[in-house]
Amino acid sequence: MIALDLDTQIQLLSRIQFLTRFSSNLVQVTGESGSGKTWLSERYLENWANEPNQSLLICNPSQQDAQHRAIILRQIVRDGVFNENDSMLQSLEYMLEGQNIHTLIVIDEAHRLSATLIAELWALVTEAQQRENWQINVLLFSLRGKLNKWLQKVSYGQGVKPLELEVSPLAENEREMFIEVMMVSRQLDAAQRRALKQKAALLPALPGALKGLEQQETSSMEEKKRRSLLPLLILAFLLLVAGAGIVWWTLTQQSTENVEATNVIPDGVKELSELLDEKEAEMAKQNAANAEGDEATVLNADAVDDNIALPEDPTVEGMTVGRRDENRRIVVPDRVVDAIIDDQAIGGDGTAAVDEALIPELAEQNQVPATPATENTQASATTQEQAENAQQTPEPLAPAPQAVNVTLSNAELLAISETRYALQLAALQSKAAVDDFLQQYGIENTARVYETVRNDEAWYMILIGDYPSVNAARRAELELSANVRRLTPWVKSFAQIHKEIALAN
Repeated sequence: MIALDLDTQIQLLSRIQFLTRFSSNLVQVTGESGSGKTWLSERYLENWANEPNQSLLICNPSQQDAQHRAIILRQIVRDGVFNENDSMLQSLEYMLEGQNIHTLIVIDEAHRLSATLIAELWALVTEAQQRENWQINVLLFSLRGKLNKWLQKVSYGQGVKPLELEVSPLAENEREMFIEVMMVSRQLDAAQRRALKQKAALLPALPGALKGLEQQETSSMEEKKRRSLLPLLILAFLLLVAGAGIVWWTLTQQSTENVEATNVIPDGVKELSELLDEKEAEMAKQNAANAEGDEATVLNADAVDDNIALPEDPTVEGMTVGRRDENRRIVVPDRVVDAIIDDQAIGGDGTAAVDEALIPELAEQNQVPATPATENTQASATTQEQAENAQQTPEPLAPAPQAVNVTLSNAELLAISETRYALQLAALQSKAAVDDFLQQYGIENTARVYETVRNDEAWYMILIGDYPSVNAARRAELELSANVRRLTPWVKSFAQIHKEIALAN
């Protein structure tokens, strides 16, 4: 709808503002279809409402009461926890818990509300009239006469009644102003202006009816534009078809000419198959002649001595283990190696497997006088044995760490109601870590610790506080010290805490 400051609309909005400024009221704003109720509800919220909390509901026929409650309550109390099946008064009492509230609830298409929801809205207003720290105003924009029956029932026998304001049709000067703005925005010429005024004279003085006339004119102009483009589209299509036919005919003619030119062979020119046959015959004759010449060369050739001096014996220096070693080496047979391995596998040292074959050779080698290298080896073995003995000497035991005494509050926490909440600061896996944490942040006198089990491992949860609601816990978080707030505590219900404590029992 066009944003015009019409006198009748300004008067209506100012009356609504006056009625809702100092007290709680339920105001019904009625009017005919097309009188501009939806625009007035949005205009009031944008420029006239002074309440800090505002809620707008546009009723849809497919919505249920639970959805209506959820839409309204989520706009009044952000991040609130409530049951959609409870009444709005019960949910607000539970979420606010004695806090001040100053809110405005605007409902468009309110004639689609159920009788139950109308009664809940009236209960909100009457309760707010009795409380000093509550001010709740409800604006119901609906068709004329649709809500009177239900509002009379809910307010029967009470001293306070719902208020009703009516959206009146446009005055003559407002009607002319509305039409002039329409014509200016569309940039109409003189003939079109006269035609629009003639059509508007036959319509009721309602913004919706006049706005519908503008939409009809716009759709008719768009239809004329589409009709004027249709012949051009048909002509362009025919030209495309004709061009495609010409291109196809040209390509067909060229392919036919190429085929005819390929099939015609000039006189004296051989075909490709004949040329290939002749070439294969020539290659066969040439291969046969080359084979006969090679055989004759082999038969007539003289014997040639092609003995070549063999290389000297290979030098194995640098290629074997123990090079330049003058001592005698012992070759152990495979069966003995296997026997030694088997003896070691069952717990022996391998000597039981060597009972023959190697004894004489070992005896001869033992008779060889010890060389300096052997003495050095024995000395190094003795030194190594002394080092191993030194390593095996038991060291004095370090004093055992003192046990950390952390008081667990499992039984105390189980006694608290599951409907309450706490702030969790950390989850640690040892009592020593818990003790360091409590001393580091200076909360050993205020925090409580309980034990639980996760993945067969003990965990220790550190809590602080006992709050009746999520909002109260979040407000309490702001009062904590700066270093504790940097831990980003999170709200945890005692129902979950009880479940985790049960895992450790």
